Amino acid sequence: MLDDEADSPRGRIQLIRQLVSSEGPPDDQLAGHLEACLVCRACETACPSGVPFGRIMEGAREDLRERERPRRVAQAVRRIGLDTVRSHGRLRVATRLVDLYVRSGVQRAVRATRLLPKRLRSMESLAIKAEGAPYVPLERPDADAAFFAGCIMRAAFGETERATVRMLERDGTRVTAPEEQACCGALHAHAGDGETARELARLNVDAFSGTTGPIVVNAAGCGAQLKAYGELLAGDAAWRGRAREFSARVRDASQAVPPTAVASRAPHAIRVVYQDACHLAHGQRIRREPRALLAAVPNVTIVPIVDAERCCGSAGIYNVTHPEVAGELQRQKVAAILAARPDVVVSANPGCILQVAAGLRAAGSDVPVVHLMRFLDDPSPSLGASEA
Repeated sequence: MLDDEADSPRGRIQLIRQLVSSEGPPDDQLAGHLEACLVCRACETACPSGVPFGRIMEGAREDLRERERPRRVAQAVRRIGLDTVRSHGRLRVATRLVDLYVRSGVQRAVRATRLLPKRLRSMESLAIKAEGAPYVPLERPDADAAFFAGCIMRAAFGETERATVRMLERDGTRVTAPEEQACCGALHAHAGDGETARELARLNVDAFSGTTGPIVVNAAGCGAQLKAYGELLAGDAAWRGRAREFSARVRDASQAVPPTAVASRAPHAIRVVYQDACHLAHGQRIRREPRALLAAVPNVTIVPIVDAERCCGSAGIYNVTHPEVAGELQRQKVAAILAARPDVVVSANPGCILQVAAGLRAAGSDVPVVHLMRFLDDPSPSLGASEA
């Protein structure tokens, strides 16, 4: 898309070799090419040699962070953002403020002025109402599975969290959610803050040490990160074994919920587009299971879209740091979705949900975008009160 060999996987690997073989701050051009990567991991799917490009890029960005020239404003903004994500208290406050901003009508007034700078306009477009109250983890004895609640999901997608637990319990699974669990660290790893990512990994490995059975996660980006804890802590002799055992237990919700647990039905015949999250399709190689669950819902027809596994442009915080490229990817994804004429779009990652929903609104479409687990729990609310 960027039409530059330096922005191809092969070109970026060459730049990473150049980075690690040199000393001192990297030049701005090299850093720019590495920062422009989505880390969508589509190149891993295409690579016959199985090169773990995502992990290589995260290591390179950690090196960049350690050696970059001081940029106090940019560093402060990044630090505040990452610290907010890892703090459940701060994130709840931030989510509440965004929710009030949308519900109060201030959002409409701000958008009507069209005075926001492009980068802020891109960030503002992602603002949505919160899904009810935040999810509160509940520890239960003698559980068969443990639920990883995440950070953004817990604060802004409370109804999806509760729906995920209900879907697991419909098949008779007893679910526990450790209260001490922390942010998965995916955004920190993508941003080059490897030390914090490793710290969060240790916290989660410890938090789930008292549980048995699968560790179920409903956010694609979180799942890919949790499944990589064994690699992330491979250099830590005290934690590598425990981290590998933890990662081996992680399952995406679409892997943990069987089609037989789908008991709800769409109120009438509807067309559903399933949006493949990059870190589910490429990072975890999960494509069939979500579609099998959707196919188990009566009255649902899954309609394909062109280039279904192309990134929507969310990519963690990429849509904030690189709004132009993310915006073009968003427009391409929305065009493909609208061409399929769906009644609803379903995805399994909060970033995809926010990005696609914002793109549809910008295109003048009111097609709803909902998480897979919430749709499976009850399709009717996602279709609007008049449809239910």
